[in-house]
Amino acid sequence: MKKLVGFFAGIILLALCGAALYLTGAIFDAGRAQVIKPYFFQPNNISERRPGVPLTAADIGDSEFLELLVRKYITEYFYAAPDPENIAQRTSSQSTLARMSSPDVFNNWTQGEAQNIQKLADDKSMRTARVIDKIFKPSGSDYWVVNYELTTWAEPNDFNAAPVVNRGTMYMKIEYAPTMRQGPNIDINELHDYLEDGGDPAAVFQFTVTEIQGL
Repeated sequence: MKKLVGFFAGIILLALCGAALYLTGAIFDAGRAQVIKPYFFQPNNISERRPGVPLTAADIGDSEFLELLVRKYITEYFYAAPDPENIAQRTSSQSTLARMSSPDVFNNWTQGEAQNIQKLADDKSMRTARVIDKIFKPSGSDYWVVNYELTTWAEPNDFNAAPVVNRGTMYMKIEYAPTMRQGPNIDINELHDYLEDGGDPAAVFQFTVTEIQGL
């Protein structure tokens, strides 16, 4: 008889423990009332690392699209990486800067600023470039005014060395239309293959810097 009473008492205690655990869990969840709300961060308007359908040139707007291309051009024109192979690729006739420049402008770059970049690369230095103001074209002028800032880290792996910051102004004559390149010598299939192979999208638009002043 005692064994039977002990058996039923054990079952009752086990049931009480289960009920207590369930009640405690329910009270804990209700008190916290946590709700997971997913968010997607959209870093910019172009397709790189952007979820969803990329914005078109028409969605962005002509003036903003032109500014994005100018910012890209300034970056390609001035940035330096501590890798000699990087500048070797950028001085090729198929580079992004070459595609966005007239032959004269690109030749002036290879004979001028590219030499400075080559020296920075050889010294294992790094330089970034950015446009610091909105670009604008003064009334009656053919040139866009572009203010930029260069930040250079001369010594590699030296966290105590402060970067050197320089600012300048570039006056750019630009031929631009917010569409992809067109013409009798341009094959849309070649542009498609260029993008599929990882080519820079900035180079397929009708954007050409035909003259630069102020350097």
